[in-house]
Amino acid sequence: MKKTLLTFFSFLLLTQLYAQNIELSVQANSGLFHYSGSSATSTSAIYQGSTPQQNYTNNPYGIKNGFSYGGDIQAQYVSKSGFVTGLQASYEILRSKVNINYYYPLTFTLFGPNSIANTATPVKGQTFLQDQDIDLNPYIGYRLLVGEIKLDIMPGIDLGFDMNSYDKGKATDNQGNIYQTNLKLLSPPTDVRLKLGVAATYKRFGITAAYLHGLTNLYKNINVNGSDEAHSELLSFGVTYRIF
Repeated sequence: MKKTLLTFFSFLLLTQLYAQNIELSVQANSGLFHYSGSSATSTSAIYQGSTPQQNYTNNPYGIKNGFSYGGDIQAQYVSKSGFVTGLQASYEILRSKVNINYYYPLTFTLFGPNSIANTATPVKGQTFLQDQDIDLNPYIGYRLLVGEIKLDIMPGIDLGFDMNSYDKGKATDNQGNIYQTNLKLLSPPTDVRLKLGVAATYKRFGITAAYLHGLTNLYKNINVNGSDEAHSELLSFGVTYRIF
């Protein structure tokens, strides 16, 4: 408890000493998220599991963009020369999309349940691979002044810590039968991403944009021994409000 209070009062002291140079902001953002790499795909199939809760998408890593959104808090120090150092902490829902063109029912052979290709049912639908992330983004950048507008350019590294991952799909055949997935997947490894962010602010309000490219091979989450790859890609836009 004493250490917590000491840390808190130290933070207040530093805030007062550097109040004119430290900025604290909150942001809301949305964007387009997808996967790239040799294993990312535009189409896939839903396979029936032993129960409806175990239905799954054969390859949910879609190259098609899904709508994503989140919010974050950002603290940064701006030097008199214009250099910016900061840390952004975010909560995000990231969703990629893949089209579903076949459904494979569970069939039984002499040796047990097995999916057989010639029993495929043509369907139309989509699967979203949805990840709930906590992100940390340390960055070093530079501030430009364009009249009364502050333009911050902020390259850095983004670390995505996955809280949960879901395969959420829905497809319909010609007879109107619906096939769905809502399967919780193993959490992928921490996603290390390169990030380039920019923010334009006027007084306390501003707009932001960022592009992120993942360096981590997330396809290992479903194919540990394979050489195939899937990397995250995110383009986001947002609005920001500076608290002080």
